[in-house]
Amino acid sequence: MIPGSVFFHEEFYFHDGETGEKLFVALGNVASIHVVAKTTSKQHGRGTSFGCQPEDRFHNAYLPPGCCYLRCNTWVCLDEFYEFGSKAVLAARFSGLIKPVCDLPKEITRMIQECALESLDISPAQTEAVRASLV
Repeated sequence: MIPGSVFFHEEFYFHDGETGEKLFVALGNVASIHVVAKTTSKQHGRGTSFGCQPEDRFHNAYLPPGCCYLRCNTWVCLDEFYEFGSKAVLAARFSGLIKPVCDLPKEITRMIQECALESLDISPAQTEAVRASLV
């Protein structure tokens, strides 16, 4: 997965133990570990100004319809980060659990990466992966 790639995962494992369908954005990788952020189309008090929104209740980056290939309001949730191993990603791609959706433009990817680096919820290892993969 390259930074800015958007994927659909049929059995995304959330931090609360639940699984479900989810779009996610690849933010970076290092040592065969990919750092990703889930997305949502539900506003839930998030702002609607394009770009990084660190002051919202939940740190996010907002992508309005038409700014990229995503057709609806999309918030990249930067208050939770997920890690996938390269082997698991490859197996999920071959099995059809993970499907590519689109690649975000480089300037939008970079904005999301920089916004992620401002998050209080990103770990040092995740920060390293995102910094090493800045577009």
